[in-house]
Amino acid sequence: MTAVCVLYSHFSQPHSMRARLALLMAGIHCELREVDPANPPIAVSHIPLLQLPSGKLIDDSFAIAQWASARRPQLELWPSARVRQQSIENLVRIIDGPFADACQLYANAVAAKHPNALNRRGDAEIFLAQLEARLARKPFLVGDEETLADIAVLPFIHQFAEIDRTWFDISPYRQLRAWLGSYREHPEWQQTLRYGPRWRPDAQPVFLELNNGRRALHNFFRRQRCAA
Repeated sequence: MTAVCVLYSHFSQPHSMRARLALLMAGIHCELREVDPANPPIAVSHIPLLQLPSGKLIDDSFAIAQWASARRPQLELWPSARVRQQSIENLVRIIDGPFADACQLYANAVAAKHPNALNRRGDAEIFLAQLEARLARKPFLVGDEETLADIAVLPFIHQFAEIDRTWFDISPYRQLRAWLGSYREHPEWQQTLRYGPRWRPDAQPVFLELNNGRRALHNFFRRQRCAA
């Protein structure tokens, strides 16, 4: 049995980024094992994969985020109202399904310099417009406060923006760009983006860095976003 949680992750995969961010925000003491998705350890069937100290495995990134937020309910990332929970779940299903598919096709078309790249981007923009509409009404994706919706969606919008950053920075999605930019100096998000060494069984363990001032910083970023 492991003494701490162990997260098998890949640094640039948005699902792994979601899991790392949620664990960092919740202050979970966790060993980070960065692996190659094309050649994972034999016991790792899915990435990201969180192994709890009990030996239980969680192989879904949003389930990892939910587990982490439940360990720190004071962060209030998971609302108590069922209607808001359903709103988060519905949004995550869209992001993990059709938006992620459209984003991947767009990235492939841009990398190949394919003439249909703009059409592929247009497919993804259908979902960007929906997020823009949400943020035009409220400062966060599901209401006035940051929730797991923001944590879950952030890595995917970051990935989309980086495909063609020049275009994204002048795109018509002003609210979405501001929302993404509000995380630029977010300490846990910055740590999430850092590249870690590839894990080897004989290597010294690497841990996700914790932030003891998480609650104060959480409130600071909420105030900054709400005042924008």
